[in-house]
Amino acid sequence: MNVLVEMTALTLSRPTAGAGDIERAAWYEAKANLHTYLAGQGGSDAARETALAVSAHRRSMELLGQQN
Repeated sequence: MNVLVEMTALTLSRPTAGAGDIERAAWYEAKANLHTYLAGQGGSDAARETALAVSAHRRSMELLGQQN
């Protein structure tokens, strides 16, 4: 994964206020995937990256009407 490319893609594809729940959920899931990858790289911020991944995934599921 190219982190800079993924971060740029997330920034440029951030949903607008008028976006539907499915589009927003997909964005949060992409964000969760990025943070999961970063957590897997280890380092002193791995725990924080994991927490961010869990939070983004949870938000994605909430938008889809699911709880996880």
